Amino acid sequence: MDARVITWYLGPVVLLALVVNLARWLGARRLDAFAARARRRAALGSVVGALLAYAVAQAGVDGAAASPSGEGATAHPAVPALAAVAGILVAAVAERWAPRRSTPGPRREAALDIRRGTESVRLTGYVVAGLVLCAVGLLVGWLTSAPGGRLGMREWEGVVVTTTSAYPGRDYTLGTIGALVLLVVATWLALRVADARPAYVDDPDLDRALRLGARVRVLRWSAAGSLVTAAGLCLTIGPQLNDVTQRLRGAVSGADLPPAPVAPTDWTQDVAFALTFLGFVALVVALFCLLWDAPAVPSSRAAKQPAASTVSSSGGGSR
Repeated sequence: MDARVITWYLGPVVLLALVVNLARWLGARRLDAFAARARRRAALGSVVGALLAYAVAQAGVDGAAASPSGEGATAHPAVPALAAVAGILVAAVAERWAPRRSTPGPRREAALDIRRGTESVRLTGYVVAGLVLCAVGLLVGWLTSAPGGRLGMREWEGVVVTTTSAYPGRDYTLGTIGALVLLVVATWLALRVADARPAYVDDPDLDRALRLGARVRVLRWSAAGSLVTAAGLCLTIGPQLNDVTQRLRGAVSGADLPPAPVAPTDWTQDVAFALTFLGFVALVVALFCLLWDAPAVPSSRAAKQPAASTVSSSGGGSR
């Protein structure tokens, strides 16, 4: 993928997510000790995850900068997915270290309706959409790549034109698929860690907020990773395919050959336009997912009961 997608988008957006999470934490209402500790651990995990994801993304950019061609410097398409995996791993570790409230008696399980919510369902849909768009981009890159697998190519009546910079063709396919599989596996394992949290059956509101928040912190990384990977593929393949098409028509028009196909009957250029548009849409949706807010953490029921008793006593004395 074009390294500029990472330089101009992924790094600043991750830093924006860092600032937003800090602002949410500092501006949140006061809670009792247990709920405040849980929220503080979650916010710290989000901050550390953003910093680690940014470091992984920056490492991908630095590797691309070593390319001989400045404008054509191309990072591996798997860089955004690997950055997201780093964020997911931090979220899973933070969940393992989350405060646990000991309860007497045997271990109790939470009901499934506590473990699920519309927030995580919608984010899961964005994860799937990103993976599908990645599959489309990889397929187009495979079909339109030159034999070497690192350049795009179009041919018409013996005239061959290739891209002038690196192209996510078949040489990058297996590596990108491997990174996406790693993203899916890391997401699944991290969600299992969140579901394995001991249930606060006596305080379902707090249990739901903490459990669903853990799922959101995993899925927003997964959704952003798959969507930015898809955007990188689309915004590299689309413009380069369009450029190759224009140069192919110029080369054919100067020779005694049948004219090359033109839009809207030129399916390759139509696909290039569509991928470019979908790439920009994926970037916008990825930003939306990365800034997705987790449910607000309520005060624990144990903290609410003394407060309610105090209010009741005060009310009784006034009558």
